[in-house]
Amino acid sequence: LEISVEAIPLVDDNAKVDPMNTGFKWYLPKETSFEDSHQMDGSKWTISGHDMQVLSASVPAGNTISTEVGTLLFAHPSMKTEVDLTLFQGAAGCQRICGGESCVKVNMTNEGTSDAYVGLTPNFPAKVIPLVFGGDVKSGSSVIAKPGALMAQLGDVDVGCNIDSNPLTCCCAGLGMCRQKLNRTSGGNPGMVFLNAGGTIVMKDLGVDETVTVDGGSVLAYEDTVQLGVVYAGRCFTCCFGGEGFFNTTMKGPGKVYMQSMNIYRYAAAVTTTVVEDRGSGGDSGD
Repeated sequence: LEISVEAIPLVDDNAKVDPMNTGFKWYLPKETSFEDSHQMDGSKWTISGHDMQVLSASVPAGNTISTEVGTLLFAHPSMKTEVDLTLFQGAAGCQRICGGESCVKVNMTNEGTSDAYVGLTPNFPAKVIPLVFGGDVKSGSSVIAKPGALMAQLGDVDVGCNIDSNPLTCCCAGLGMCRQKLNRTSGGNPGMVFLNAGGTIVMKDLGVDETVTVDGGSVLAYEDTVQLGVVYAGRCFTCCFGGEGFFNTTMKGPGKVYMQSMNIYRYAAAVTTTVVEDRGSGGDSGD
């Protein structure tokens, strides 16, 4: 049985989104991606908004969409919510938790007799990034994502962890020792994931042995064919006062790399700094 998988374009090829020829393309979905819905495992979905986006899905009777805790925005009365305590699911549950996910997974099932809608949104100001296995992600490849990047999934998807056994990259590459590993379930139906990411999203499809230096904290996800590495940020004064630490992260192709300009930690630090400065200057907290 041959199953066709719809690839959702992340960028409009006709748009001038890379005037400097860097190879990085903005996350700029075609307008039809907002106006028209797409399908996966019988469910139709669409993403609305320019920032702090909303994922809306039409779920057939008996089907389920899995999401993270606290992402519900609205739902049809036929959509019933149940939770899986992944903590008690053995090795699979432990891998999910080590990958940065909560010990609770929310399953929303349509218990009605016709299609029912549901709206989901990230838990922080973010965009929703759709990745289809076999489309955006090459067949047979997995996605290695930053811990906590997964927002929701449709179809058959395995959520586990990728453990970095290299002391240099796990300590200095900015992604930690355990990362999320997302892939289509072997022998299952087509599947896709929705990641949440802040700021402007850019993607680069690295060629064989092509290497790019990036800020490790800004890496959202990459295909498992990409090799992670580190390089010295510069001399002593540069490392101490340049703001990038002692190491920068390198990504070596082939494979796609997805970057975000404002991750949740950088956003939280910026908000905290603003509040502290406001209090220090005697600002009125009630304004």
